[in-house]
Amino acid sequence: VRSVQFHCPLYPIKMSQTLIWHLIRDNNSFMVKRERTSRSGAVQFSSEPGNLMNAHSFKYSGISNNRAVDISSALALRSKDCKAANKPSKTYANNETLSIFPSKAVARAVAVTTATRPDLLAAAKVRALKIVNGARVARGIKKNKNAKVTKSIRRK
Repeated sequence: VRSVQFHCPLYPIKMSQTLIWHLIRDNNSFMVKRERTSRSGAVQFSSEPGNLMNAHSFKYSGISNNRAVDISSALALRSKDCKAANKPSKTYANNETLSIFPSKAVARAVAVTTATRPDLLAAAKVRALKIVNGARVARGIKKNKNAKVTKSIRRK
């Protein structure tokens, strides 16, 4: 079990990943609960950085795991650095900006970044390619400045 070291003025405190997960799993600001429906039970999601699947579980948690990968909607591929464990705002380092690469290069960059967590490779590739392709489609849409919207179209 890997441990995270928190620096204290008097002495360093080491906490394992499992202990951190047990402390944050019941209540944290990133947890999103969905109510029970007739077809499924209550579901918990997570919106934390570094959680590629948005699932509230120890395996995918970006907070409790020492090694995590974050692919944000800003087309940035970031990896977690264990050296800054006591400074949460500095734990992620920007590695790549994905907007300038073709799809194969994006997949290659994701594979290199997720080398420390091979179990997240498939999820990271899917998420990165969806974000990049979505951004490319959005950039390709141009609004026609001369087009007028009629009242009949507005009512629909």
